[in-house]
Amino acid sequence: SNLATYTGLFDHVRRAFAATAEAKEKGFNAGRFSFNVKGGRCDNCEGEGFVNLELMFLPSVYAPCSVCLGRRYNEETLSVRYKGLNVAEVLELTVDAALQFFQSMPPIRRALSALQEVGLGYLRLGQAATELSGGEAQRIRLATELQREQKGKTLYILDEPTAGVDLEYRFYIWQAISRVKSQGKAILFSTHIMNEVER
Repeated sequence: SNLATYTGLFDHVRRAFAATAEAKEKGFNAGRFSFNVKGGRCDNCEGEGFVNLELMFLPSVYAPCSVCLGRRYNEETLSVRYKGLNVAEVLELTVDAALQFFQSMPPIRRALSALQEVGLGYLRLGQAATELSGGEAQRIRLATELQREQKGKTLYILDEPTAGVDLEYRFYIWQAISRVKSQGKAILFSTHIMNEVER
């Protein structure tokens, strides 16, 4: 899982690549541009981008794949370009850069704008979930909800929305919560204040 897959915007990215003339000529569909599916991914690392090296008397270590060089895809898939970039290069874009790159695609723009709104413009689209801090993960979940088109009445229940978030980034969260409130949606959030026990 990474930022692009978690927010759902990678589905739109893969469709954009599949719609290129080059992909159509080669018979590539959107599945070809998934690093989880055989055909488009690198067979050596199975789309992970790294391999596990077994060392005799030491713990195993992970190293970039020697075949795809960490790009996760095979060369034939990487030969297809959308606006000059291949799919691996798109995953290396930051949210801020991707917002400019995909300006003409409303579904992707909406998802990226929500991420930017909660202060995550510096993250890469291909940033692995395991590399995120607790505060970043909280904001990604919030942004994922913000970008969805809601119908009818909605109640959001947030458990400590600013937990693990630096003071400077809390502003972004409160700003996003205010936007949700201004849209007429109901928000219930809790915060836990631990009082020191007097001795």
